[in-house]
Amino acid sequence: MGTVDAKPVKKKILFLLEGFDKGGIEKVTLDIVNHLDPDKYDITVQTFWYGGHCQSLVHGNVKVIPFFFKRYVRGIIRLIAYLPPKMLYRLFVHGDYDVEIAASDGGAAKVISGSCNKKAKKICWVHMDVVERGSQLKEFKNAKTAKPIYEKFNQIICVSNACMEKFKSKFGHQYRIDVRKNPLPVKEIIEKSIHSINLENTGNVITFSCVGRLVEQKGFDRLLEVCRRLIGEGFCDFKVYVAGEGPERGRLETLIRQYSLEEHIVLLGFLDNPYSLIKRTDAFLLTSRDEAYPLVVGESLIVGTPPVATECSGVSEWLEDGMYGLLMQNSEEGIYQGIKHVLLNPECLVEYRNRIPNKQRKLSFEKAIADFETILE
Repeated sequence: MGTVDAKPVKKKILFLLEGFDKGGIEKVTLDIVNHLDPDKYDITVQTFWYGGHCQSLVHGNVKVIPFFFKRYVRGIIRLIAYLPPKMLYRLFVHGDYDVEIAASDGGAAKVISGSCNKKAKKICWVHMDVVERGSQLKEFKNAKTAKPIYEKFNQIICVSNACMEKFKSKFGHQYRIDVRKNPLPVKEIIEKSIHSINLENTGNVITFSCVGRLVEQKGFDRLLEVCRRLIGEGFCDFKVYVAGEGPERGRLETLIRQYSLEEHIVLLGFLDNPYSLIKRTDAFLLTSRDEAYPLVVGESLIVGTPPVATECSGVSEWLEDGMYGLLMQNSEEGIYQGIKHVLLNPECLVEYRNRIPNKQRKLSFEKAIADFETILE
């Protein structure tokens, strides 16, 4: 009698992150877990609290579980900060995993560093500029206090070369550190960008799109100051559409009224599909104070809209030192000079648009997913 080949045993993968709502870390985690081979991997996403926009979009083969909080509970971050790593791990992580991934530094890294699962490969996935915006937990303040956390990981994965260099400059070179660029689902983004969006007819006005949480890091306050200055100098033929929500909204709305910017700045709120907005504007504008590898710059390139972006970690890698978009000095003055340059020389956007197809041909979602899978093996 013939024998039936046994099915290969799936590798059990844990992704641990704080929440699964709206944000860059959450979005890239969603894209990866939804596209890892379900025949090879048994995937679990565990979060400090339950629910959120990205969680609602996970595929059926991906399990999502909370620590045991069904919703955000005030004080949970304080609990993570107070308890030691081993206690946190034993309290909240239950499962015999082959790979345990802290999907951010900070709280998730602290928990996984306390793992008592000796067989599991432990990976810390760093998505931020740790020099400009590191974790607020006391363990990550400097190289000495972070060492007991990071030395527990088999591998540190950074999302850009600049992000890796910032990590090394703060925490040292003694860890096994690699770079894996975050994947972008190119076909999905292009398909969504075709959808219509209701924007008023702006005529000959140059339009900019911005996408991001309304937080201090994204620099929208600097943008408003720059717009007020430009209008005061007679530059009135522009309009900026901002997609996103966050705690800074009230302050930004007040400044828009105070500076009489209602005709030039439009806060659209959160858009489930920002790609159609980006595609229908003349340029994409990034005013962030710091980033690690801003995916939204890549998304603008995919839909063919030239980025005009502050020099943050990862931006130069996307734009290849200004080949595919305008790099602005990371300051209010730099943003002013950058936008003014576009308003005075709109033909530069045509030049960037003509070059962007060369960049698009280099972007492969499938290759990026395959590169990520190599760290799981």
